[in-house]
Amino acid sequence: MSRRIKYVAKGKHQTRPVKDKKQVNEILYYLLTKRDRAKQKGNLHRSWLYDRNYMLVLIGFNTAFRAEDLLQLKVKDLVHGHVCIKENKTGKTQVFNLRKELLEIIRDYVSRNELTDYDYMFPSQRTDGQIRAISRQQGDRIMRDIEEHCGIHYCFGLHSLRKTFGYQYYADTHDVLTVMKMYNHDSPDVTMEYIMWNSNDTEKAREEFYIGVENRPKKRKKKA
Repeated sequence: MSRRIKYVAKGKHQTRPVKDKKQVNEILYYLLTKRDRAKQKGNLHRSWLYDRNYMLVLIGFNTAFRAEDLLQLKVKDLVHGHVCIKENKTGKTQVFNLRKELLEIIRDYVSRNELTDYDYMFPSQRTDGQIRAISRQQGDRIMRDIEEHCGIHYCFGLHSLRKTFGYQYYADTHDVLTVMKMYNHDSPDVTMEYIMWNSNDTEKAREEFYIGVENRPKKRKKKA
């Protein structure tokens, strides 16, 4: 049975996907480095914060959840490997299995932070002592920190994670119908506009495409 995600107010700015794969790696490496440095200095609270932020971005890049759905994820929504979430915006259901490598990272994160099935994946400690999911405003601050420290010169926000998933998947496969279904969109045109695929992207893809002999095949031995 799918779980419906509670609504979190959306942002107003038009965000863009991360089109450069090197920059995707830089973002993840930045968060991991901050986490590990904090741990080395004995600052366990900061280490936990950057661990949480890293997982937020990693899962956002790899699941294509809308921001309001991503922030409200609970451990039980992911840790068993089979995802079944009803989108708040559309009421449509996202059903898929997590890639093995991602699932292992999620389970390690849950284990080292001693989270239970009903804990939020990305918790925030409030002054009243209650643990809730991080807010949209907190999520936006995390994205602004990444934007500032990773040389991002365009509007980068929580929805950039979702858009990056679609852009990178399409760049690798050119399978717009699959991306459309993953997004629960109604048409390929909506999907292409959403991931901001433009003429420059098409030209780059064409330039990188090549059919030819890359490795000369070995000569077959003649039968005696």
